[in-house]
Amino acid sequence: MVQENELVLEIAETVAAREGVDITQLASPLHEAIDTEALESLFATPGVDASVAFEYCGYTVRVDGEGDVRVSEPTPDATATKVSA
Repeated sequence: MVQENELVLEIAETVAAREGVDITQLASPLHEAIDTEALESLFATPGVDASVAFEYCGYTVRVDGEGDVRVSEPTPDATATKVSA
């Protein structure tokens, strides 16, 4: 089970590392890009059959059913928020 805010912190830390800055120096807070409470709730149970992709600070962030986070440069056809279940 993912602890409260653990996933949100991991996303912010990963993006900050890509930017080479502290998480407090990111251009905008994560909750401005996605509903962080809903994200945490969705992935609170490991193995959920869902994935989420969204744009944050110029990166595409993907979270899978195990709560694994991948951050990459956005693709040209990326949309603001994608959710599949």
